[in-house]
Amino acid sequence: MEYKIIPLIAILFAYTLVASPVFADYSVQTKTKNCTANQILQDSDCTPGAVLTTDKTVVCKTGYTKTVRAVSESTKKKVFVEYGIPYSQHSNYEVDHLISLELGGGNDISNLWPENSTIKNGSLSKDNFENYLHNQVCSGKMTLDEAQKEISSNWVLYYQAVSAGKPKTTTNVTATPAPATIKTIVPVATPATVDHPAGETGKCNDGTYTSATNHKGACSKHGGVEKWF
Repeated sequence: MEYKIIPLIAILFAYTLVASPVFADYSVQTKTKNCTANQILQDSDCTPGAVLTTDKTVVCKTGYTKTVRAVSESTKKKVFVEYGIPYSQHSNYEVDHLISLELGGGNDISNLWPENSTIKNGSLSKDNFENYLHNQVCSGKMTLDEAQKEISSNWVLYYQAVSAGKPKTTTNVTATPAPATIKTIVPVATPATVDHPAGETGKCNDGTYTSATNHKGACSKHGGVEKWF
């Protein structure tokens, strides 16, 4: 029997291919300035979305989002520049992951946009829908790929269909952004008023909510408490 010695460098190269994470591009950012702002939906040319993982077992692991959340302040400011919004108004916006981290989204700027929190069906509605999709994926009722496509397209129509208890079909969804009803932007010194689900007392760092009446131990499995209502 003939034996061949495999060079060490070849072994290391093969291990690198297996061990290194794969950062998949969900789409291509074709515009980085003059992006359309203050709409319910993002400007898809500027924010097409980016996927970090398509592995359901990864996103359904408790505490996953805390391990991958990494958006610098300088990147957030670039997002506001792309959408032509003065950073001094950032308190009225959430620099949001189009495809949320809990659905396998990445931190690339092509997956970020300044979501207005003062309009109807703004950031709070999208947060609720992200939580719904995450639960659907982790309970086996939906594939992660389907959830990523719903949240990155016209998510608000999917959300409205779910809220109304209607089946989701291709006739419910269109690529045309729904018109936004925009409230007057409040001064930076005055925090924007955002509704939250009835009965919830706080928001956790991973985007979920808590109804805990005692602050101690609240959101212990969700990265801690981001804010109390």
